[in-house]
Amino acid sequence: MATAVRRKPWIHTWTDEDGIQRQAKIHYTRDDRTVVWSPRYLGDEEPWFDGDYELSNPAAYFGDEELVTLGDPNDPWFGLIDPDEDEEFD
Repeated sequence: MATAVRRKPWIHTWTDEDGIQRQAKIHYTRDDRTVVWSPRYLGDEEPWFDGDYELSNPAAYFGDEELVTLGDPNDPWFGLIDPDEDEEFD
């Protein structure tokens, strides 16, 4: 396996049906979770939201320290994370 790397969230850009360009900061995590940056209020300690849950479900929200991302799926090194070699992973 290649050297383990802690990936940063990636920015996904798209154009919606009204022609407006949108962006979202996304984590793809090792445990097959996809979360988007969606803080509920200023200073939110759990600003990442998993859309597979209802908005009212506390299990839908994650903090930065809870996520180790696989990075941008267009990156040739996508998914190469080994927690045994990642010094920042606890």
